[in-house]
Amino acid sequence: MSRNKSKIIHHLAKRTQVTRQRRQVLLLTILMLVFGVIVANHVKSIHAQTENSDLMSRYRQRQEQLDRYETQYERLLEEQQVLSNRKEDAIARLLEREGQSELLDELSRVRALAGFTAVTGPGVRVILNDKPDYDLFLDSPDSIVHDGDIHHVLDLLRSQGAAAFAVNGQRVVTATSIYCAGPTIICNRQRLTPPYIIEAIGNGEPMAALVLADPQLAIRQTIAISLVVEVEVLDQLTIPAFAEANKPDPYINLLEVVNR
Repeated sequence: MSRNKSKIIHHLAKRTQVTRQRRQVLLLTILMLVFGVIVANHVKSIHAQTENSDLMSRYRQRQEQLDRYETQYERLLEEQQVLSNRKEDAIARLLEREGQSELLDELSRVRALAGFTAVTGPGVRVILNDKPDYDLFLDSPDSIVHDGDIHHVLDLLRSQGAAAFAVNGQRVVTATSIYCAGPTIICNRQRLTPPYIIEAIGNGEPMAALVLADPQLAIRQTIAISLVVEVEVLDQLTIPAFAEANKPDPYINLLEVVNR
Protein backbone atom coordinates (compact mmCIF):
# COMPACT_ATOMS: atom_id res chain seq x y z
CA MET A 1 0.00 0.00 0.00
CA SER A 2 2.77 2.34 0.99
CA ARG A 3 4.65 1.43 -2.22
CA ASN A 4 1.65 2.26 -4.41
CA LYS A 5 1.19 5.54 -2.63
CA SER A 6 4.83 6.39 -3.23
CA LYS A 7 4.48 5.59 -6.93
CA ILE A 8 1.42 7.80 -7.20
CA ILE A 9 3.21 10.68 -5.49
CA HIS A 10 6.23 10.21 -7.73
CA HIS A 11 4.00 10.13 -10.82
CA LEU A 12 2.17 13.28 -9.76
CA ALA A 13 5.42 15.06 -9.04
CA LYS A 14 6.81 14.07 -12.41
CA ARG A 15 3.63 15.18 -14.15
CA THR A 16 3.70 18.49 -12.29
CA GLN A 17 7.30 19.01 -13.37
CA VAL A 18 6.46 18.27 -17.00
CA THR A 19 3.53 20.68 -16.83
CA ARG A 20 5.76 23.32 -15.31
CA GLN A 21 8.32 22.82 -18.07
CA ARG A 22 5.66 23.11 -20.74
CA ARG A 23 4.39 26.31 -19.20
CA GLN A 24 7.90 27.68 -19.10
CA VAL A 25 8.42 26.76 -22.75
CA LEU A 26 5.09 28.33 -23.69
CA LEU A 27 5.86 31.48 -21.70
CA LEU A 28 9.30 31.69 -23.25
CA THR A 29 7.77 31.29 -26.73
CA ILE A 30 5.28 34.07 -26.04
CA LEU A 31 8.04 36.30 -24.73
CA MET A 32 10.14 35.63 -27.82
CA LEU A 33 7.18 36.45 -30.09
CA VAL A 34 6.50 39.68 -28.22
CA PHE A 35 10.19 40.53 -28.35
CA GLY A 36 10.23 39.77 -32.08
CA VAL A 37 7.24 42.06 -32.68
CA ILE A 38 8.89 44.83 -30.66
CA VAL A 39 12.14 44.45 -32.58
CA ALA A 40 10.31 44.39 -35.94
CA ASN A 41 8.36 47.53 -35.06
CA HIS A 42 11.53 49.21 -33.90
CA VAL A 43 13.27 48.32 -37.16
CA LYS A 44 10.30 49.64 -39.15
CA SER A 45 10.31 52.83 -37.09
CA ILE A 46 14.03 53.34 -37.71
CA HIS A 47 13.49 52.65 -41.43
CA ALA A 48 10.59 55.12 -41.58
CA GLN A 49 12.64 57.74 -39.74
CA THR A 50 15.51 57.17 -42.16
CA GLU A 51 13.16 57.58 -45.14
CA ASN A 52 11.67 60.74 -43.64
CA SER A 53 15.15 62.06 -42.97
CA ASP A 54 16.14 61.31 -46.57
CA LEU A 55 13.01 63.03 -47.86
CA MET A 56 13.64 66.09 -45.72
CA SER A 57 17.25 66.15 -46.85
CA ARG A 58 16.23 65.95 -50.53
CA TYR A 59 13.58 68.62 -49.95
CA ARG A 60 16.15 70.96 -48.38
CA GLN A 61 18.54 70.31 -51.26
CA ARG A 62 15.82 71.09 -53.82
CA GLN A 63 14.81 74.21 -51.90
CA GLU A 64 18.41 75.41 -51.75
CA GLN A 65 18.74 74.69 -55.46
CA LEU A 66 15.55 76.63 -56.18
CA ASP A 67 16.79 79.55 -54.08
CA ARG A 68 20.05 79.57 -56.05
CA TYR A 69 18.15 79.54 -59.35
CA GLU A 70 15.88 82.38 -58.19
CA THR A 71 18.90 84.41 -57.10
CA GLN A 72 20.59 83.73 -60.41
CA TYR A 73 17.41 84.68 -62.29
CA GLU A 74 17.14 87.98 -60.42
CA ARG A 75 20.81 88.71 -61.13
CA LEU A 76 20.34 87.96 -64.83
CA LEU A 77 17.32 90.27 -64.96
CA GLU A 78 19.37 93.05 -63.40
CA GLU A 79 22.19 92.46 -65.87
CA GLN A 80 19.71 92.47 -68.74
CA GLN A 81 18.28 95.78 -67.55
CA VAL A 82 21.76 97.29 -67.32
CA LEU A 83 22.63 96.11 -70.84
CA SER A 84 19.31 97.37 -72.15
CA ASN A 85 19.92 100.80 -70.62
CA ARG A 86 23.39 100.89 -72.16
CA LYS A 87 21.95 100.01 -75.56
CA GLU A 88 19.33 102.77 -75.32
CA ASP A 89 21.97 105.28 -74.26
CA ALA A 90 24.18 104.27 -77.20
CA ILE A 91 21.29 104.67 -79.64
CA ALA A 92 20.41 108.06 -78.13
CA ARG A 93 24.01 109.31 -78.41
CA LEU A 94 24.23 108.08 -82.00
CA LEU A 95 21.03 109.84 -83.04
CA GLU A 96 22.08 113.04 -81.31
CA ARG A 97 25.49 112.92 -82.97
CA GLU A 98 23.81 112.43 -86.34
CA GLY A 99 21.49 115.37 -85.70
CA GLN A 100 18.39 113.17 -85.50
CA SER A 101 16.86 114.67 -82.34
CA GLU A 102 13.32 114.50 -83.78
CA LEU A 103 13.78 110.81 -84.57
CA LEU A 104 15.04 110.27 -81.03
CA ASP A 105 11.94 111.95 -79.59
CA GLU A 106 9.70 109.84 -81.83
CA LEU A 107 11.54 106.67 -80.79
CA SER A 108 11.07 107.55 -77.11
CA ARG A 109 7.37 108.20 -77.66
CA VAL A 110 6.85 104.92 -79.53
CA ARG A 111 8.75 102.96 -76.88
CA ALA A 112 6.59 104.48 -74.15
CA LEU A 113 3.36 103.69 -76.03
CA ALA A 114 4.54 100.13 -76.72
CA GLY A 115 5.29 99.54 -73.04
CA PHE A 116 9.04 99.24 -73.57
CA THR A 117 9.85 101.78 -70.86
CA ALA A 118 8.84 102.04 -67.22
CA VAL A 119 6.29 104.72 -66.38
CA THR A 120 5.46 106.41 -63.09
CA GLY A 121 2.35 108.26 -61.98
CA PRO A 122 -0.80 108.15 -59.85
CA GLY A 123 -3.07 105.16 -60.15
CA VAL A 124 -4.80 102.26 -58.50
CA ARG A 125 -3.91 98.82 -57.19
CA VAL A 126 -6.43 95.96 -57.30
CA ILE A 127 -5.66 92.72 -55.47
CA LEU A 128 -7.50 89.52 -56.41
CA ASN A 129 -7.02 86.48 -54.20
CA ASP A 130 -8.54 83.05 -53.74
CA LYS A 131 -10.97 82.35 -50.92
CA PRO A 132 -9.04 81.88 -47.66
CA ASP A 133 -8.60 78.17 -46.86
CA TYR A 134 -10.07 77.24 -50.23
CA ASP A 135 -11.12 73.57 -50.37
CA LEU A 136 -11.07 71.98 -53.82
CA PHE A 137 -13.82 69.48 -52.92
CA LEU A 138 -16.13 71.70 -50.86
CA ASP A 139 -15.88 75.20 -52.32
CA SER A 140 -17.17 76.62 -55.59
CA PRO A 141 -14.78 76.94 -58.56
CA ASP A 142 -15.72 80.64 -58.51
CA SER A 143 -13.90 80.93 -55.17
CA ILE A 144 -10.53 81.06 -56.93
CA VAL A 145 -9.17 83.67 -59.32
CA HIS A 146 -9.38 82.82 -63.02
CA ASP A 147 -7.82 84.46 -66.06
CA GLY A 148 -11.22 85.92 -66.94
CA ASP A 149 -11.26 87.83 -63.64
CA ILE A 150 -7.96 89.51 -64.45
CA HIS A 151 -9.15 90.36 -67.97
CA HIS A 152 -12.36 91.77 -66.49
CA VAL A 153 -10.53 94.05 -64.07
CA LEU A 154 -8.16 95.21 -66.82
CA ASP A 155 -11.17 96.05 -69.02
CA LEU A 156 -12.74 98.05 -66.17
CA LEU A 157 -9.55 100.03 -65.64
CA ARG A 158 -9.06 100.53 -69.37
CA SER A 159 -12.58 101.92 -69.67
CA GLN A 160 -11.59 104.63 -67.19
CA GLY A 161 -8.57 105.70 -69.22
CA ALA A 162 -5.79 103.73 -67.54
CA ALA A 163 -2.55 104.38 -69.44
CA ALA A 164 -0.41 101.42 -68.34
CA PHE A 165 -0.99 98.10 -66.58
CA ALA A 166 0.97 95.43 -64.74
CA VAL A 167 -0.05 92.09 -63.21
CA ASN A 168 2.29 90.86 -60.48
CA GLY A 169 5.02 93.04 -61.93
CA GLN A 170 4.45 91.89 -65.52
CA ARG A 171 3.76 94.76 -67.91
CA VAL A 172 0.58 94.20 -69.90
CA VAL A 173 1.02 95.19 -73.56
CA THR A 174 -0.82 94.44 -76.77
CA ALA A 175 1.09 91.19 -77.25
CA THR A 176 0.45 90.00 -73.69
CA SER A 177 -1.55 86.79 -73.26
CA ILE A 178 -3.11 85.91 -69.90
CA TYR A 179 -4.51 82.41 -69.39
CA CYS A 180 -4.98 79.76 -66.71
CA ALA A 181 -2.54 76.89 -66.33
CA GLY A 182 -3.76 74.61 -63.56
CA PRO A 183 -3.90 76.52 -60.26
CA THR A 184 -1.72 79.32 -61.66
CA ILE A 185 -2.04 81.98 -64.36
CA ILE A 186 0.42 82.60 -67.19
CA CYS A 187 1.23 86.19 -68.14
CA ASN A 188 3.97 87.06 -70.63
CA ARG A 189 5.05 83.40 -70.46
CA GLN A 190 5.63 83.79 -66.70
CA ARG A 191 3.78 81.61 -64.19
CA LEU A 192 1.98 83.75 -61.59
CA THR A 193 0.43 82.65 -58.30
CA PRO A 194 -2.12 84.41 -56.09
CA PRO A 195 -2.54 87.02 -54.85
CA TYR A 196 -2.75 88.72 -58.25
CA ILE A 197 -1.78 92.39 -57.94
CA ILE A 198 -3.11 94.49 -60.80
CA GLU A 199 -1.71 98.01 -61.02
CA ALA A 200 -2.73 100.76 -63.41
CA ILE A 201 -1.64 104.34 -63.94
CA GLY A 202 -4.37 106.91 -64.38
CA ASN A 203 -7.02 108.75 -62.42
CA GLY A 204 -7.25 106.49 -59.39
CA GLU A 205 -10.56 107.58 -57.87
CA PRO A 206 -12.90 106.75 -60.79
CA MET A 207 -11.00 103.53 -61.53
CA ALA A 208 -11.33 102.39 -57.90
CA ALA A 209 -15.01 103.39 -57.77
CA LEU A 210 -15.80 101.37 -60.89
CA VAL A 211 -14.10 98.25 -59.57
CA LEU A 212 -15.82 98.54 -56.17
CA ALA A 213 -19.24 99.02 -57.81
CA ASP A 214 -18.87 96.23 -60.37
CA PRO A 215 -21.76 93.73 -59.95
CA GLN A 216 -19.76 90.75 -61.24
CA LEU A 217 -17.06 91.24 -58.63
CA ALA A 218 -19.71 91.94 -55.98
CA ILE A 219 -21.29 88.53 -56.59
CA ARG A 220 -17.89 86.84 -56.35
CA GLN A 221 -17.38 88.46 -52.93
CA THR A 222 -20.56 87.05 -51.37
CA ILE A 223 -20.18 84.69 -48.40
CA ALA A 224 -20.93 81.62 -50.53
CA ILE A 225 -17.98 82.39 -52.84
CA SER A 226 -15.73 84.69 -50.76
CA LEU A 227 -13.33 85.76 -53.50
CA VAL A 228 -11.01 88.44 -52.10
CA VAL A 229 -11.04 91.82 -53.88
CA GLU A 230 -9.08 94.76 -52.47
CA VAL A 231 -8.75 98.21 -54.04
CA GLU A 232 -6.28 100.96 -53.16
CA VAL A 233 -5.81 104.40 -54.71
CA LEU A 234 -2.14 105.44 -54.88
CA ASP A 235 -0.58 108.86 -55.35
CA GLN A 236 2.32 107.30 -57.19
CA LEU A 237 3.30 103.92 -58.52
CA THR A 238 5.68 102.61 -61.15
CA ILE A 239 4.70 100.23 -63.92
CA PRO A 240 7.78 98.34 -65.15
CA ALA A 241 8.78 98.03 -68.78
CA PHE A 242 7.76 95.00 -70.80
CA ALA A 243 10.34 92.41 -69.71
CA GLU A 244 10.75 90.87 -73.17
CA ALA A 245 11.07 94.08 -75.15
CA ASN A 246 14.43 92.87 -76.43
CA LYS A 247 13.07 89.43 -77.40
CA PRO A 248 10.14 90.15 -79.74
CA ASP A 249 10.42 87.02 -81.92
CA PRO A 250 7.88 84.88 -79.96
CA TYR A 251 5.33 87.69 -80.33
CA ILE A 252 5.68 88.46 -84.06
CA ASN A 253 5.68 84.93 -85.51
CA LEU A 254 2.22 85.48 -86.98
CA LEU A 255 3.19 88.53 -89.02
CA GLU A 256 3.08 88.20 -92.77
CA VAL A 257 4.97 90.11 -95.44
CA VAL A 258 2.52 91.83 -97.75
CA ASN A 259 3.74 92.66 -101.24
CA ARG A 260 2.37 95.86 -102.70
